[in-house]
Amino acid sequence: MDKKIIVARIEELMLEKGISNYNLKENAEISSTIYQWKKNAKRDATRTPSLKSIEKICNYLGVSLAYFFSFTPKEQCTTKISEIGQTLNNLTFEQIQIIQSIVNEFNKNNKILE
Repeated sequence: MDKKIIVARIEELMLEKGISNYNLKENAEISSTIYQWKKNAKRDATRTPSLKSIEKICNYLGVSLAYFFSFTPKEQCTTKISEIGQTLNNLTFEQIQIIQSIVNEFNKNNKILE
């Protein structure tokens, strides 16, 4: 995979989560060379972050690898819906009913805004 795409996605998620480069480096347990992707862009032009490093970044940012590798808004939405569906499988019937009520309220509010 192209380094520019990977780095851009990391930066996008950092912005989304309000995380600085320094915070990422200090808290995601990644090497300092990874922290300097941009700084060493010419020297490390062909070096792409390893999957292990990406996984550490995802863990720190609280996103799945599937979400990380979802590059378009539609892919990201589909991935989130799938992840929510997997989570719902572990809930009780009563919990699912509560969530259904909340979803119904969102739908009602969307109709009012139209």
